[in-house]
Amino acid sequence: MVQGVLEGADSSSIATQLFGTGVTPIEIGETTRPATAAEGGTSSKFWKLRQAKVAPVDVMLFSRQMYSLLKAGVPILRALAGLEESSVNPAFKVALHGVRESLESGRELSSSLQRQGDAFSAYYVSMI
Repeated sequence: MVQGVLEGADSSSIATQLFGTGVTPIEIGETTRPATAAEGGTSSKFWKLRQAKVAPVDVMLFSRQMYSLLKAGVPILRALAGLEESSVNPAFKVALHGVRESLESGRELSSSLQRQGDAFSAYYVSMI
């Protein structure tokens, strides 16, 4: 059993995040408190996931792979889903999932990338 606090738009987006990390939620409730290390302990899987950073090499590989997949005619949402599954970095996997959800809701690619916090730099988002 793992317990922690995650931020999200609604319970379904939190459930999707959890499923993406291999955790099956039993109960999802709303809170007004921010997530802290004390709530899940510093060894909590959620705390480590939130603290993990996206390395520049992850973004570089993502860019190369997206280029190849789009050039081959793979639809962007399917390409993102495949790259999300194959990502080794859990923080980048969550970021890609957020980008895919944002695109599915009708946002532009650049704004979807920008919404992922520090995963994609402002320069990278501006290029997109």
